[in-house]
Amino acid sequence: MIGPVTVTLAAGGNYTATANLDAEGSPTANFYTNDVSTVEAGKSRLTVRHTAAAPAVDVLAGGAPVVENLSNPGEATLTTDPGTIAAAVAATGTTAPVIGPADLTLAEGTATIVYAWGSLEAGNLALATQVIEGLHSDPSAVPGAQAGPAAQDNTGTILGAGAVGLVLLSGAAVAARMRTARAGN
Repeated sequence: MIGPVTVTLAAGGNYTATANLDAEGSPTANFYTNDVSTVEAGKSRLTVRHTAAAPAVDVLAGGAPVVENLSNPGEATLTTDPGTIAAAVAATGTTAPVIGPADLTLAEGTATIVYAWGSLEAGNLALATQVIEGLHSDPSAVPGAQAGPAAQDNTGTILGAGAVGLVLLSGAAVAARMRTARAGN
């Protein structure tokens, strides 16, 4: 049995609760606050969380450690370039994977949260991912000149482009909700 668990929620916060095993293999719960702050333009945020019945681990990207000595229920966050990386989890100080390697696709303007879960003793360690989209930095914050055609009064063109952008954003929001609903099943 787990709980009861008492948590404090702030208005507008973004949280994840997990029911998992502690490092010794006993059932427990963890509560994490997700970083939903803006991601620097052209970057992606990666958070790794250790929720497995296993000792401390190193997280490897392309075979090299990027997070070292991460213990259950700890977490570590990195800002990185977007792209696909081969990620693995190894016992601290080693590079022999106990999980992975698994390809992680890190999109620009997102926060990808990866959980190592399961039990080393039971041989069922695995990864689970959670993606928070829409964390792009404000494109209007990029300095630029207003000269030539962009400086002319093209309100009809701008309004038309804005409408297309709203339709695309609406489609992305629906896709994100569908992806979230499928992940919850």
